[in-house]
Amino acid sequence: MLSKIMTALRGKANETGQAVVDSQALRILDQEIRDSENHLKQSKTELARLMGQRQLNSNKADTLEGKISELEQSAEAALDKGEEALAVEVAERMVTMQGELEAERNIVSEYDTSIENLRGAIRNTENQLRQLKQQVSVVKATESAQKAQSAVAARHSGQNSAMGSAMESLERIRERQQLNSAQMQAAEQMAAEESGSSLDARLKAAGIGANERKAEDVLARLKAKKNTPQA
Repeated sequence: MLSKIMTALRGKANETGQAVVDSQALRILDQEIRDSENHLKQSKTELARLMGQRQLNSNKADTLEGKISELEQSAEAALDKGEEALAVEVAERMVTMQGELEAERNIVSEYDTSIENLRGAIRNTENQLRQLKQQVSVVKATESAQKAQSAVAARHSGQNSAMGSAMESLERIRERQQLNSAQMQAAEQMAAEESGSSLDARLKAAGIGANERKAEDVLARLKAKKNTPQA
């Protein structure tokens, strides 16, 4: 059980770490590009150092080659004068210098190989960095566009939500007004019933009541009274 809990915690930590990496992806990518540029700069510095050292060894080899040529002329002059022992000594010195010259030439050759390899690595890195920066520019443009679209979508969603809320508020106002109107009508009806006006109105509607006699009825009554013989 404890092992499973620890595994779950490690999984949670990994998810959290990955979420942080995802949220800072562009910032991390920019830093990685800067790191690559720094490494490239260091490689160029190393290339310059190698080229300088190669030049020093090349110059040393040229100097040795010049001295060997001078010794050769000296040995020939000694032989011409019959100084064979001196010529042998010069020849031995030439052999020693020839060994030094070969060593210097080998060092120069090794420098040439290292320089060429480093130059190739620098060219590849520069090409990769250039392509990476182009792709990053596209990614950043896409990220910016998506953020803008997200903001528009969020505002549109907010507008729809606000519109729906406004419609609900309007409907509640209408319902409240209708309720108020119904309550006022009920109150008027109750007041009318208490004062008797409601009953009078119903009698009037039914044609009942002294005040509602028709003119014809009054005229007929008067005529009947007139035609009645006096006692």
